[in-house]
Amino acid sequence: MTNYWKWLAGYGAGGLLLMACEQRPATHTERAARQPADTLATAADKAAEPPVVPSDTTDASRTGYSLLQAGHDTVFRVGRRQYRLLLRAATDSTKPLLAVTTGAVGSFFAADTATFARTRQVRGYEGWHTITLLDSAGRTVFRQRLRKADFFGVADPDVVTVSEPQAPRLVGAHGPSQRLALALEIGIPYSDVSQRVVVLLRLDGSGRQLFNSYRSNWGAPDCVPRLLADGTLLTCQALVPPSGPLVSLQKPRAELVAAFPLTDTTLFTVYRYGYYRPAPPAAPSPATAESLPIEGAAPSAEFQEADQWVEDGSRRRSPNAFIITPGGQVQQPLRYTGTEGTMAYEVPRRYVWQTHTYYLLDEKRGLLAIDKHRPGTAATLPFRQMEAFRRPRRPAEIRFELRGLNARYAFYLDPQQPRQLQLEQLPAPE
Repeated sequence: MTNYWKWLAGYGAGGLLLMACEQRPATHTERAARQPADTLATAADKAAEPPVVPSDTTDASRTGYSLLQAGHDTVFRVGRRQYRLLLRAATDSTKPLLAVTTGAVGSFFAADTATFARTRQVRGYEGWHTITLLDSAGRTVFRQRLRKADFFGVADPDVVTVSEPQAPRLVGAHGPSQRLALALEIGIPYSDVSQRVVVLLRLDGSGRQLFNSYRSNWGAPDCVPRLLADGTLLTCQALVPPSGPLVSLQKPRAELVAAFPLTDTTLFTVYRYGYYRPAPPAAPSPATAESLPIEGAAPSAEFQEADQWVEDGSRRRSPNAFIITPGGQVQQPLRYTGTEGTMAYEVPRRYVWQTHTYYLLDEKRGLLAIDKHRPGTAATLPFRQMEAFRRPRRPAEIRFELRGLNARYAFYLDPQQPRQLQLEQLPAPE
């Protein structure tokens, strides 16, 4: 994974509800259709087990990173109550806004091209995000309107100023805590540069809070905002419980590269250790036809490597992955080096419901296996200990694929032996 990039758009136009964020669905796991219940126990087995384990609502099939799209009107229930959520966004071109660019927004958006080199001022226009909640009878519960200035504390003001507002997207609602969460992307027009913000408020419209989810989609962690089963909000930078202090997921001299729930009561976080140091400024790259959003215009955005990542060599063998509770308590420290990606970070993973096990790919080592029923007992399954796959396949055998940065793998296992796998290396991805 390359280090963070700053974009220079300098020359151009340039109960709990499940998450509503879009994510890449898991690759099909062969042998049987996905069961709705995460268990292999028979009725007789259940009768022999006195303790009743609460149903786990974590959607284990939702894996991977994706950008949020604009939201849409939604009907949802909290307990027995039904609500309708109306989501709108608008721009007012009669109300210009000015901001000083920090380098992410460039001269295409200059307030005055003649003085831009000196003032660094960019121009955008006022915009609104409107959130309206209606009850089952169509009565308004609340209406909230957020102006661009409301986001200046959690996103870069220059990016917010030139952005074109998009309707927020529902993250989820939580009945016991009366919480409602939404997320939205704030980006530079005509580019792939965006930042994410999470809006948290109560179902009566009070107590509104805004949180940064990431400052750049380039180098963003493998994470999407979620409302967890106990009402805790995962912003992708912190855990915000219904009561009590916020739990930051940031660590000194480290970068968060993944954070996602394993179960209703546990999450998986991954870091890489080191720090960024300033790099010498790079000259703008020449314009190409593909980078011109408007005929005859300059490129909409320019890459410039703003910082260089310096690895902390003294911590190469230290645990960098942690299974934690929503309160931030560590249940198990681990070593995992499988994060990858060319834009955002990603943990290649698959959930196999027949064995209630997550398998996380680490191309340097093997698979990290995490039992969803006992997440604190994770273990690494080295490639060297896996048998090479030999045909024919056995009748009860389960097959799943994982793709790394430079290779594809197929794994085969007997559901009665979830940590004994056969390995088949497939042709490299195109």
